[in-house]
Amino acid sequence: MVYYACALTSGGKDGTLAAMLAQSRADTEVVCYANVCPSANAVDELDSHCFQTVGHRCVDALGALTGKDVYRRRLRGSSVSTAMAYEANDADEVEDLRALLREARRRESRLNAVCSGAILSDYQRLRVEHVCAELGLTSLAPLWRMPQREVLERVVSSGIDARLVKVAAMGLSPEAHLGKSIADVSETLIRVEELYGSHCAGEGGEFETLVVDCPLYARGRLALTKTRVEKTSSDAFAPSGHLVVDEFDVVLKPGAEDVAPGRVIWVEDGDESDVSADEAATATARPTFTFTEIESDDSGSASVVRVDDLDVLITFKFAVNASARMYSMSFSAVTSTVDHATCAEAIFQRMGSALESEFGASSRDAWNRIAMTSVVLDDMSQFAKVNAVYAKYMPSSEPSARACVTSAPSGTRVYVDCVVDTSDAPRRSLHVQSISSWAPACIGPYGQAVSVGGLTYVAGQIGMEPSTLELAAGIEAQSLRATQHAVSVSLIAGAPLDARAISVTVYSNVKDIEEKTNALIVARDALDALFSSSARAFSWKPLRVYIRAGDLPKRASCEILPVMIDGNGPCGATDDDDDDDARNVFSQTRGGERQRSDATESASVYRASKFMRCVVAARTPNDDGVVEIFENIIHRLDEAGLTVRDLAHCRMYRVAKTSARAPEKLFNALLSAARESVGIDAPFLIDSIPVHACGLDADVTADVVLEAYAVAQRV
Repeated sequence: MVYYACALTSGGKDGTLAAMLAQSRADTEVVCYANVCPSANAVDELDSHCFQTVGHRCVDALGALTGKDVYRRRLRGSSVSTAMAYEANDADEVEDLRALLREARRRESRLNAVCSGAILSDYQRLRVEHVCAELGLTSLAPLWRMPQREVLERVVSSGIDARLVKVAAMGLSPEAHLGKSIADVSETLIRVEELYGSHCAGEGGEFETLVVDCPLYARGRLALTKTRVEKTSSDAFAPSGHLVVDEFDVVLKPGAEDVAPGRVIWVEDGDESDVSADEAATATARPTFTFTEIESDDSGSASVVRVDDLDVLITFKFAVNASARMYSMSFSAVTSTVDHATCAEAIFQRMGSALESEFGASSRDAWNRIAMTSVVLDDMSQFAKVNAVYAKYMPSSEPSARACVTSAPSGTRVYVDCVVDTSDAPRRSLHVQSISSWAPACIGPYGQAVSVGGLTYVAGQIGMEPSTLELAAGIEAQSLRATQHAVSVSLIAGAPLDARAISVTVYSNVKDIEEKTNALIVARDALDALFSSSARAFSWKPLRVYIRAGDLPKRASCEILPVMIDGNGPCGATDDDDDDDARNVFSQTRGGERQRSDATESASVYRASKFMRCVVAARTPNDDGVVEIFENIIHRLDEAGLTVRDLAHCRMYRVAKTSARAPEKLFNALLSAARESVGIDAPFLIDSIPVHACGLDADVTADVVLEAYAVAQRV
């Protein structure tokens, strides 16, 4: 894919460097620029949460400097919707950005992307991504999460002559530093960072810049012919001020006559849009549906969902934690005649009905209670069609994390399961849709990670090059890259993989089975090295599950799916805990002793009377193996001071060709009996996912693997 990008710019170094990095890619061309500025031309600085405006009058010269058109709009709105997740508000400044980019897209027929200089600001990035998603544009953020010193070094080494036009930090002063080039003051900026903990590239608002020359300026350089310093604070420790540019000129470069100057195009209210209100409403509309419950027994429930005059049989299984803190749902479309998109439509309609039944028909945020979603297909070539349906139902703001694999042949066309947190615990969703060099973008309604209820769920990571979203070359490179992405995502999510992982599921692609390189072994060795070099000595061993799936997205060789402890963990410090206990919550998490028998093996991580996560593998698919799995679960619950009452989520994998019967049926029966014996009538039914191989080690010699999670009720 080729990106034809509009570069957002304030005239400063970050937007300029981002545009240069984008332009340097073989698949990207910067076709125009866009800028928002104060409604009054005489105003230099606004109290804006999102936009820099100092030096904005010089942006009028950008077309003459670059030979590219510059779209500009005067701000009508202000910072109104200031929550991290943006909600559209006609009075907000983000709506000016939307109007600006909509008009640029209308005029520039090739335009399909927006490039921004976001580095660390989630606030800014989320707003750009929100507008891009609404307009069908791809967000490019080449600087996202780039270390501050690297940004500073790249600005200097790339030939960007950026002048300080605002200072507001300890160690900087308006009189001494305004008008100076970044190259001249870079050592000062690094020293100030070391002394006061500021950002040497100005990401904390320490300073703003105006670029007067750079390689993108093909026609000329900007000459600031008349300037003056306006001091805004005489604070003894951190005086602030900005440079007012009263007059400027464009000094043409040799060969400038070969490049036509770009236009400055002002975007006003009332400019025609190519997206009508009716079209916008249609794009977000969800179809009506009907379903008929046809079965409900100990094995779950089944519904016939009618979609576009086609009937789809959906089986539905529900697992409820007795304390009502968490539950899980699974839906299967078993058919050989109905297409994948229709099956997905039926599943999500049935899922929506279940969520609305639980949280109320008018509760749209019910979908935002989903922490983790797993999608299993029988044919990965149908992923795009299923994903399009997924995008219609899942929220675009703060969505769940997601993994997708292909099962072994089983007759199930589409399977979806999800973990739902029903508590009132705070929730954080990491959802970076911008393409950068940090980690693969999630372009759609699924996030890189969700943290809620003391756990962080990371989306399945495959071995893509993040800047191109293409797979790395070779099985080993992909496996290592997938591991690194899991590290990068978990670090930004606030639960570093090397220090807080409690479980990691590793998928490999059965299509690589004849290859000499085994993705499971490469990933295992990479995880071993990561955990052994951790800055914190583990008081437990992170659980591992290894699965050989039918296929992975993009036909990847490896997908890594970690779960980490977030904060104090599930049921962390409470009012009943003393101060020492509250401080040592994390250190009290430990690993259970690994259990082995001729038929089974298991391992666990738990905090006594708080939570437990365990994995159990059986090397026989018969009833005896299932009984031993169940007994292992009971043992692990008892070891953690918990009971079947606290069980919250289970997932079962089975090797399709060796399992004569569905092992989940016997497991469900045993678990239901155990729960009934302690007076629990809430359902707890699970399904199984057929795979080609599974195990707790990379040799994948088990026939059945069960992952289980339990969390105690908070009193």
